[in-house]
Amino acid sequence: MSRIFILLAILSFSLFVCGQSSEKADDLLRRGLRSHASGNYAAAIDDFSRVIELTSTLRSTGTAKGQGFAGPADEAAQRDNIRVVDRRTAAAYINRGNTYFFMGNIDESLEDYERAIRLTPGLAEGYMCRGSVWLLRKDYDRAIADYRQAIKVEPKLVKAYLGLAMTLMETGDRTNALAQFDLAAGIAPTSAEVFYRRGDAKCTAGDPAGALVDFERALKLDPNYVGAYMGRGRLRYTQFDFDGAVKDLTRAIQIDGRFPECYMIRGFALLMQRKDAEAEADFKRAIAMMPSLEVEIDAGSKKIKTIRN
Repeated sequence: MSRIFILLAILSFSLFVCGQSSEKADDLLRRGLRSHASGNYAAAIDDFSRVIELTSTLRSTGTAKGQGFAGPADEAAQRDNIRVVDRRTAAAYINRGNTYFFMGNIDESLEDYERAIRLTPGLAEGYMCRGSVWLLRKDYDRAIADYRQAIKVEPKLVKAYLGLAMTLMETGDRTNALAQFDLAAGIAPTSAEVFYRRGDAKCTAGDPAGALVDFERALKLDPNYVGAYMGRGRLRYTQFDFDGAVKDLTRAIQIDGRFPECYMIRGFALLMQRKDAEAEADFKRAIAMMPSLEVEIDAGSKKIKTIRN
């Protein structure tokens, strides 16, 4: 699966509601989250931006008498010409940053995460989400530092453990990565995502039996968890169980058809079954969704045709 699709799931959205003031800001924050969930990213960005305007005061240089800043977070806010009113400002920055991330606007997402961290250093989600930017950019040292800081601030933030584990896997430190997955499983034993991601890591680490156990545990916890079907489908493909691979990947596509690599791998499995027309349809769909897969699909198809002939 492409790196950005993998990382989207571990982003964390924030909602701070303050009944004391600005009910409109609370409503906009909630509406922005709903807009994001429905895929209306432009509307979500508009709402989160409006929350920022309502919950902070844009300022010119200098500080008015009686409105001084106190503490490192507020000093950082002063440098940005912003006076923080409440934690919803940081929450809106994180949520807007996540929306930019989903849109592929990584520079903008990083800027928003860093604003949130400067304004509210005690908000673990800011470090965790920024860590995902560093992981996407393969800046592993920074990613590890941010994920560890998120865990330090909020020791039970499961997604931070997942991000740290995924980063350690990328560096080749599989032992410590699996240890972080185990910690996440201990904190969230009913999370399908945790077991799916640990299963995926076990595949990479050369433990297909352990991976299968985790994928099936994830599906027992959530029978509609698309990642587990994708993971088990990929595993079955590598073990030459092409019927099982097609079945799992078809189910994954039925649940959520946004993942182009599902179509690619199902296409390879169909090609191995000599169902060339169905395979070609999957390849075309995958390439339409992610053109960069064309080279991999072309090479894989040629290899399969050579093997089966």
